Amino acid sequence: MVIACVQIEPIAIRSLVLGGVDRWLRRAKQAALQGQGILLGQGRLRCWSENTGVVVSCMHLLLALDQGFESLAAVAVTSFLLHQRFTSVVLVTPADQRMHQLEEIAAAFECPCRHQPIAPEAALHRLRSEVQPYFFCIEALQQSEPGRYLYVDADTLCVAGLEALAELPLHASHPLAASSHGRPMHDRSLLLGLEGPYHYFNAGILLFDSVMLNAVLRPEQVVDYYLQHQALCRFREQCALNALLSGQVQFLPGQYNLLSWMRFRQSSASWHNVACNPMAYCLPDVRDKMAIVHLSAGALPDRLPPERLEPPDRYWLMLQQALQEQTSLPQLSRYADLW
Repeated sequence: MVIACVQIEPIAIRSLVLGGVDRWLRRAKQAALQGQGILLGQGRLRCWSENTGVVVSCMHLLLALDQGFESLAAVAVTSFLLHQRFTSVVLVTPADQRMHQLEEIAAAFECPCRHQPIAPEAALHRLRSEVQPYFFCIEALQQSEPGRYLYVDADTLCVAGLEALAELPLHASHPLAASSHGRPMHDRSLLLGLEGPYHYFNAGILLFDSVMLNAVLRPEQVVDYYLQHQALCRFREQCALNALLSGQVQFLPGQYNLLSWMRFRQSSASWHNVACNPMAYCLPDVRDKMAIVHLSAGALPDRLPPERLEPPDRYWLMLQQALQEQTSLPQLSRYADLW
């Protein structure tokens, strides 16, 4: 159970290295027991974990979905909670739906879970009903509680620790971090006014500071942009977010959103040719260091022939089977223990 939050600045880190660790941790825990926090300037958000007796980074896991994607998200949430300690799981859903399976998974890991129903007056209700689910994520980006959030799509899989994301400094000028789509998107760059063809980010994994992001982006802005520029928004909310946040995004390494086109089984495709896509030269390194795999709902492991399955696919299938058999989830193997 996390019972305190503190922040560390470089000078404080130096004092810890010079021998003040025990004294500082005692101070943090004492403040926590008194219901207080410790603020030491601008730095990384930390939490005291009573279970482990160490200070860990604070980050909320965030999803936006309806019941049609709950079973898919169950595998995703299980994988993230197996590899990273989160402050809480936040589920953004239609007002009349609850994700009971996901709540049970969070409880199994002793991770608090908060349900955030989409309000009747939400801006996305101005859209056609068949388009609205794509815009659930913009409600997820609107978080009233201050903190660091990692938004993930239901078709993602965590295969490594995410401490680097929990530690990454976020700034008011760049309140959101995401991975580039990786392929040169010249048309998107031109139409959406981006900095360059590689500055189009995939919105399936988004890391953000809620206070900083709320200051520059509101859900109604995203809906307004989409309604006014539908011809430009081939990928709906993703295009609108790219346009509105152009120049305000930190770009993460590709291993934090390994897309389907980056997989080894796609290596014969033209996008893996350096002459076509200069980014392709780094794909072996990205695959070797992968932390989050974006499976793509259209190519899930249980829909692929056995000969096309790669280790992440097999891990996904293992987690899916464990959920079906109601295995004790915290006892499941992490990806690195198997491959």
